[in-house]
Amino acid sequence: MKDEEIRRRFDGRSRVELLPGNLPYAGQRRIEEIAHALGYRLTAAHRLYPVGVRLVYDRDDTPLARRRAELSIARLRAGGPLLPATEPPVPPPPPPPPPASAQLQPRRPSRPPSEPPPPPPLPAPGPARPRVPPPPSYPPPPPPPPPAAPAS
Repeated sequence: MKDEEIRRRFDGRSRVELLPGNLPYAGQRRIEEIAHALGYRLTAAHRLYPVGVRLVYDRDDTPLARRRAELSIARLRAGGPLLPATEPPVPPPPPPPPPASAQLQPRRPSRPPSEPPPPPPLPAPGPARPRVPPPPSYPPPPPPPPPAAPAS
């Protein structure tokens, strides 16, 4: 299959099936490169005896694949080659939003790093109370028995 014939098959449909016959690996690789440039990905390859293989491609609708297809079509319309010499660089992701807590709280003035923070204040003393010993943790022993009366 020639590049022009392969390119015409990838016309924006959601699924494309190709029967390229008994192609060497380099031919199948070329089909894969064209499909990739036009925003498709290989989803299945079925071996058909004796005619070769059937390749099934599905359209890749991710933003990166759509952008790659747009650039390839624009390059073709301008008379350039289908495949660029190198893959265009991936655009950097957007910067993360600032944390919400940093926007709501005002900044405190910073102290020089050599100065330790002040100690916490001491608790206020309460009114003076007389000290009362705590109750014993066990009951007192029983009183001694009365002395025995003398026998007369």
